[in-house]
Amino acid sequence: MKVAGIIAEYNPFHNGHKYQLEQVRKRTDADYIIIAMSGDFLQRGVPALSDKHTRARMALSAGADLVLELPTVWATSSAEYFAAGGVALLGKTGVVDHLCYGCETMDTNLFHAIVSVLSANTSAGSGKFQEYLSALLKSGASFPTARSKAVAACLPDIPSGTISAFLSSPNNILGLEYEKSLCRWNHEQAVSVSVSGKQMSGFPLQRVGEGYHSNRMDGSFASATAIRNTLFSAYSVDVSSKTANDVSSAFAQIQSQLPVESFSILEASGFASLLDTDDFSDALYTKLLLYQHCGYEKFADCSRELSCKIKKHLHQFMSFSQFASLLKSKEITYTRICRVLLHILLNIVQEDYTVSSMNERITYLRVLGFRRDSAPLLSAIKKEASAPLITKVADASHVLSDDRFWQHDLFSADLYRGISSIHQGLTLPNEYQHPLVIV
Repeated sequence: MKVAGIIAEYNPFHNGHKYQLEQVRKRTDADYIIIAMSGDFLQRGVPALSDKHTRARMALSAGADLVLELPTVWATSSAEYFAAGGVALLGKTGVVDHLCYGCETMDTNLFHAIVSVLSANTSAGSGKFQEYLSALLKSGASFPTARSKAVAACLPDIPSGTISAFLSSPNNILGLEYEKSLCRWNHEQAVSVSVSGKQMSGFPLQRVGEGYHSNRMDGSFASATAIRNTLFSAYSVDVSSKTANDVSSAFAQIQSQLPVESFSILEASGFASLLDTDDFSDALYTKLLLYQHCGYEKFADCSRELSCKIKKHLHQFMSFSQFASLLKSKEITYTRICRVLLHILLNIVQEDYTVSSMNERITYLRVLGFRRDSAPLLSAIKKEASAPLITKVADASHVLSDDRFWQHDLFSADLYRGISSIHQGLTLPNEYQHPLVIV
């Protein structure tokens, strides 16, 4: 049995994602494809536009065989921890051979040169890189700029412009983090006497279509960013300013960018029911008020300086996105601010990231859905996995009652469901009531 793994968000599942699934099966000759998918909140510090069960159904309908939930703590973290959590999740199934991921640049020499600088498990090490990075950050450079310059300083034979261009792509950065995490995972499996996990290899695939941040909707492979912007533009609360032609045009654009099955699933769930960051504004403001006197430093990624800045400007809070824009600076990006605010909202603290090994990052394998014909895959995982396979939340809650990652997943799902229920004006099933997605 040959199994490929993909780490994804599918927000939403579009033509590019279906193309990737097809290429993974073709290029790796995989019998099965497992998706490690973010739950209801994402790596950019924002909620998913539709819930995890809906997005899992999209993936399964397009050809994925099994969708596992990436725990919230890792799904909402920096690229480094997001990748580490995803790699550990796939690794603990005990069956994955290849981690497949898309990247903008297929220059393997450049790719591995940068990985060697960033990875602590290589002969190049990361000591010099950390020295350069710290100095640049102290001088006032933003993290992306400091990282690019620090890598360039460690690789003087490569033009700095080439490195800067490479690191300007979010997909390339994630690819680097995947390879770093794979190195660490494989190293731990090789030296561990208590854990006998399967080693995995990275399998990069050339990304097709528009860039990550592109807003263009022409062609067959628009970015998820463009699709989300078109969706929210057409189906925002203020529909009075939109003509029938506006909505019809947006509808046609979106339909052209999603696989038939994905569009049908999204349409059935209701376009007007999709959630945006600012749907969580009231909940965030309440949480910020609760902690304004003791500060926010205990929450993940929040520095003392940022904690003080949040308290100083709290009286100017109007919405989640507005407040994030207000707090961003040259040193701290908008995305970093969103992640900090989301961690405050979800009560994710610095201590949640204190794990000593890749193996400790994942303590369970939560199944969101699977294809009926993937029974052999599930049987293999039950036999080989180094973490319990969870198919029923009610059963798992007894076993994982003290597991902090599990408790974060339950809370984030309840919050998302509650906001979505208010948004739609109807009662939605909670984690204990929602059935597995089976196609």
